[in-house]
Amino acid sequence: MSQNPRLLLLDGNALIYRAYYAMMRAPRVTTTGIDTSATYGFVITLQDLLKRMRPSHIAVCLDPSGHNTFRHEAYPEYKANRDKAPEGVIQAKTYLTPILEAYKIPLYVVDGFEADDVIGTLAHEAGNQDFETYMVTGDKDFGQLVTDRVKILHPGKYEVLGVDEINAKYGLQSPLQVIDLLGLMGDTADNIPGCPGVGPKTAEKLIQQFGSIENMLEHTDEIKGTLRTKVEENAEQIKFSKFLATIRTDVPLAFDAHEMERQPADLKALAEVFKTLEFRQLAERLITKREANVGLEQEATATASGGQLSLFDDMGNAATPAQVIDRDNIKRVTHDYRTVTDTYEAEQMVTQLLERDQLAITLLADGEEAMRATPVGLAVATEPHHAVYFPLDAMGFMMQSIQPLFTGKTRLVANDVKRIIVMLAARDIAFTAPYYDTSVAHYLLQPERGHDTRAIADELLNYDTIDWNTATGTRNRARQRFSALALERQMELACEDADVNIALPALLDERIAQLGVAHLLNDIELPLVDVLAQMEIAGARIDVKALNDYSVTLSSQIEGLEQECYALAGTTFNTASPAQVGEILFDRLKLDEKARKTKTGQYATTEEILLRIRHRHPIVDKILQLRGVRKLLSTYVNALPALINPRTGRIHTTYNQTVTATGRLSSTNPNLQNIPVRTDDGREIRRAFIPAEGNLFFSADYSQIELRLVADLSGDQTMIDAFAHDHDIHAITAARIYHKAVDEVTPDERRKAKTANFGILYGISAFGLAQRLNIRRDEAKMLIDGYYETFPQVRDYIDRCIEQARQQGYVTTVLGRRRMLPDINSRNAVVRSFSERNAINAPIQGTAADVIKIAMVAIARRFKQEGIRSRMILQVHDELNFDLIPSEREAVECIVVEEMENAYHGRVRLTASHGCATNWLDAH
Repeated sequence: MSQNPRLLLLDGNALIYRAYYAMMRAPRVTTTGIDTSATYGFVITLQDLLKRMRPSHIAVCLDPSGHNTFRHEAYPEYKANRDKAPEGVIQAKTYLTPILEAYKIPLYVVDGFEADDVIGTLAHEAGNQDFETYMVTGDKDFGQLVTDRVKILHPGKYEVLGVDEINAKYGLQSPLQVIDLLGLMGDTADNIPGCPGVGPKTAEKLIQQFGSIENMLEHTDEIKGTLRTKVEENAEQIKFSKFLATIRTDVPLAFDAHEMERQPADLKALAEVFKTLEFRQLAERLITKREANVGLEQEATATASGGQLSLFDDMGNAATPAQVIDRDNIKRVTHDYRTVTDTYEAEQMVTQLLERDQLAITLLADGEEAMRATPVGLAVATEPHHAVYFPLDAMGFMMQSIQPLFTGKTRLVANDVKRIIVMLAARDIAFTAPYYDTSVAHYLLQPERGHDTRAIADELLNYDTIDWNTATGTRNRARQRFSALALERQMELACEDADVNIALPALLDERIAQLGVAHLLNDIELPLVDVLAQMEIAGARIDVKALNDYSVTLSSQIEGLEQECYALAGTTFNTASPAQVGEILFDRLKLDEKARKTKTGQYATTEEILLRIRHRHPIVDKILQLRGVRKLLSTYVNALPALINPRTGRIHTTYNQTVTATGRLSSTNPNLQNIPVRTDDGREIRRAFIPAEGNLFFSADYSQIELRLVADLSGDQTMIDAFAHDHDIHAITAARIYHKAVDEVTPDERRKAKTANFGILYGISAFGLAQRLNIRRDEAKMLIDGYYETFPQVRDYIDRCIEQARQQGYVTTVLGRRRMLPDINSRNAVVRSFSERNAINAPIQGTAADVIKIAMVAIARRFKQEGIRSRMILQVHDELNFDLIPSEREAVECIVVEEMENAYHGRVRLTASHGCATNWLDAH
């Protein structure tokens, strides 16, 4: 079954120039003396692309006229060494508009930006939407945009350059480093200066050594001889050259997939344009074929009139065609899809369907949030290429007819089963049938990839499904309206999706068995789907008045902090503006003479940068506090009331089971995992989470689970003994590091040791620890060295994790969940160190994630078995929260603590602390 939609983004400037020079020895000139060589060559190339690549989407991008781009404004000498464009090229750009209009191909020109930036923006968005994107150009600069989904297609040769090809070509670890190469060696074609005396080979060596220009400039002491002098003397020019070489991906341009969708050409209009340009053979062929409505992609491409050579023959290209593999799709695969609108017929069919062991279902719905989405229709696939669609009526008659499907014994296969369970529950329909979730199964195989039906079909079935974004005219799931589509289109979308899913379980199970993680799927992940669904359905009650009162408090706090900032700065300024903050800190207060600027020319004032200079002036801490309070106010205090479901009066967060690479759960609308807990202001948000009227809020969380797992996995006896006797692990660490008795450790020393305890599990460096604690780097190094002296077997464990990753390319949790680390052996130190940190942390964090999932499944099972009516409502990292019926308090406490502590057995026992109150803050 097909690949994702294929988008061609044509660099119109490059193709026109290429065509013009290719045909210089045999130019085409009209009877009126107009040079049409570049235009003709562009058309021939376009026809060839349509025929060979068969894109589902296509667009052409051109530079704006004149020199009115942001690069010219920043650097008037940009491209100043170029000759004036030949008349044939100028004419070609003029004729391009009517030609593309006849082809029904959009032309994008954006004032202030080059075609490169427009292509960069469209390619970036297309990659995010899982388009298979080809940038058709011969320009090496585009290498920086290449990803797994975005590639360069060299015209004429049809050479495809992906990530591996770009990296191999320049000796890089990432295509993004093309920017650093260009910034260092410059670009004579665009008059980008670069670093004097640094050519391509030297630039490649420097980037291979340092990874980036920024890292190189921070470590120029590692560069030898005169090269160091050149680099240091031209540091600002190098950074500015990188700015000029960076292709923008944020051009103010809407990505409209529908606009770029390939349409049949207007053959009559195209023939008229060709006649005007005296492309006689092309015009005649169109006129004769117009009645047959033969698209140009079916035309033979190739030679110009008079037996002229192919457009690119004179360039000496071998013309090796790209091996574009044609994949199956709904138009090529014979299928039997049908629609049933009669409710009586639907009831009869459901009875027959329930005799089968397995069915695949797809529930189309308008809207993103499951509790508020409106089901539109249900597709049921019985076997590959056979499916039926039941459109749902507003009165609910059809839903009543098909409802037995959800409570029968037939296993239902679907992508994102949890969403279906929640949508049905919102309409008081139970989903009790056995199920198989293809997205969850695929997540265990490829945790860092997409897991929707389209992505899985592309990978496992070689099948290209219909793009739902294109079908509905929007990539915003919240705005998708399947109900607005014709019934035939609804049926096609839903049935194809179910059709794909019916074929997936056997393939997924085979691969999961090969990895040895079937127990993860069957015992943890699949049962967890329903557990999470029930938590979403239950929702959490919010005290709106408490939030409104807190909003007033925080707003007043913001006003006070702003006044303090004005006093410290000696002037008023917009504290919410990064540009004005940068001017105050670096122009007015001179806190960093080498302050970095962004691409737009303003000072960078990220949190990382502010933390680095916070000791230089008290205003920096005030700005950091301001940002924290503002974020708290906008993200939670003012936002939470708007998320309340008017029907239930509760917030129904969405739990994401297939997003994080480590196996942890995440949540959206709201993101519960990010509610701050380190500050009093952040913790106060929890006070607004309350139980149902008359109930209690019960909270239980693992005590230092990651440290306990480290003790178990490393076998460090000092750490094991500390946990066995319930000693304060942070105080013990501090005592060892500072060489004093435990009872002599100060609160500040314990705080530093605690940060080291957790930070080292994340591969924190002395520099990072110094920033985190706001201490000198030598003290941070002392903390880290003291930690390893205290727990020597932890050091050995870390080394083993890294070595395992280097040999296998991945690490695993205790239960076998894999984290792939393809860059672990990278020659780039920055890239490699990032993978090494993941190699250390993933087994620990992933095992902790597995453990709490086991506990959640076990608790839900016990609640059901023992008839407990209290409900699990929230999961945040290592913490579980419950809406507790007071009469069940003792039973719930017993079940929750027992199952949490028994979810994992090692050399160190797990402990779960718990509390009960009238709100989340007081219960925790």
